[in-house]
This record gives sequence, C-alpha cells and structure tokens, in this order.
Amino acid sequence: MRYMRALPFLLVLLIVLFAGLKPDPVPQMFHHQDKLHHLAGFAALVFTLRFAFMRLHWGVVVIGSLAAALAIELLQGALPYRTPSLGDMLANGLGVGCGLLASLMLRGWLARVEGRLVAPSGA
Repeated sequence: MRYMRALPFLLVLLIVLFAGLKPDPVPQMFHHQDKLHHLAGFAALVFTLRFAFMRLHWGVVVIGSLAAALAIELLQGALPYRTPSLGDMLANGLGVGCGLLASLMLRGWLARVEGRLVAPSGA
C-alpha cells in the first residue's frame, strides 16, 4: 500500500504539467495571478513529493523540482501561445522553497506527536 502515498504527488504533477504546457494560459482575474499559480503548484508538488518518496534527500527533491520547473518554462518557449518567463521561474523556485519548508515543519510536528504517543506515561 506504500504506492498510495504516491497518488497525491502524481495528481499534482499531472495538474502542474497540464497547466504549464496547455496551449492557452489560465485566465487571470488579477495582475500576476499566474505567479500565484506557479508558487502554489510547485509548493504542492514538493510537499507531496516529500511524502510520496520519504527516503529521497531534500536536496535531490529541490534540484529535481527546480530542473522540472526550468524544463516546463523552456518547453513553453516552443509553444505558439506561451512564453517562458523569469518571473514564473522565480515563483516556481519560491514554491519549491515553501513546499520544502511546509514538509519539514509537518515532519517535525509528526515526530513530536509520535514521540508523545510512544513515550511511557508519567515520563
């Protein structure tokens, strides 16, 4: 059943790839809304990746996620109605950092909770 942990990651990965590579960008309600999409998408991607593959070193996760972000931006340059953007890449990088930080915080919290559950009463 360990493969079930990978399902959220695979779902987020498909959404990020679809949104990043579809011919028309997502319509915007406010200026630079797409940057928020980039940040949230890559934060969710890294967060779910850290729990899908718990033994992966965080450095591998960060480098792999940044490489994927760069690849998507470069592929956008090959699409007729999309353009790569340094601002988008910056938002992707911030998302990677936010996702990593959130996963580290949750892991720390879970370790403390587990420690309390395992510790003998009165200790």
